Amino acid sequence: MSISKKSTNPLYVVRKNGVDVEEANGILELILKKTGLDKLIPALETFMHLLLSQVENYAIFIEVKKILDQVFDKVIGIIFQIQQMTAKKKA
Repeated sequence: MSISKKSTNPLYVVRKNGVDVEEANGILELILKKTGLDKLIPALETFMHLLLSQVENYAIFIEVKKILDQVFDKVIGIIFQIQQMTAKKKA
């Protein structure tokens, strides 16, 4: 018996009128790929690395932390909304 369990109903994203089809590992990845926002993830990572590279003292760290906390609060809020929408569809 395998510990990892592959989804029996995988999610797929179809782009370019059916030319490109990719599997999504979850509802969040599906939405990101379907809306094209998955292309922003590398930009967000670069932005975070840039901010973190500027930290030279505690005062700058606190300001960078405030910015990152705001970004993550927005992301968590979006994930929560997605979970609520998908839970309503299952009920």
